[in-house]
Amino acid sequence: MKRLLVLSLVAAMAAGCSSSGGGTDHAINPYPQLVKQANLDACPKSSTNAVPGGLPDLTLDCLAPGDPVHLAGLVGKPTVVNIWGSWCEPCQAEEKYLSAAYRSVKGKVRFLGVDTVDSANSALDFGAHVSPPVRFPSVVDPDKKLLTALLRQGPPYSVFVDASGKVVGKHGGSPYRSTAEVEADINRYLHVTA
Repeated sequence: MKRLLVLSLVAAMAAGCSSSGGGTDHAINPYPQLVKQANLDACPKSSTNAVPGGLPDLTLDCLAPGDPVHLAGLVGKPTVVNIWGSWCEPCQAEEKYLSAAYRSVKGKVRFLGVDTVDSANSALDFGAHVSPPVRFPSVVDPDKKLLTALLRQGPPYSVFVDASGKVVGKHGGSPYRSTAEVEADINRYLHVTA
């Protein structure tokens, strides 16, 4: 009986600490502060049309202020799409190299991070703790829809998309180990030099 009473008390305390999901109480939902702290670049505009041979026909919410991104409609500029998670150790290891490459080709190549199987709060908090800080735009994919569509088990995984929106290269299986490796793939697949 005592054990049942203790379990009931613990359950009641846990229920009292949970958020109702309204998102307006900043003490419970730090999302607005994390968006400001993360200081991510704006998500790219995307077409509503799907490009044959392009990314899967998915629309994902931007982690920074801005419109959702239609992945199959990313056209107009070569793009590196990096799938990552704040919980993923290999992603943590390679993120600094992606961030440095983003800075070196900014304006010539667009980057888009896809945070997978994660909460938006964890994703936003993660980028600020990488050196150099992650500033390229990211979207959130909590249900792993993109990885599933690409038939991949987990991150990190990068997809290279040309200006017409077609997938022209992929990198997975092991994380990038240097900025030079990322820049070499950008040159190989997108024909852009840093």
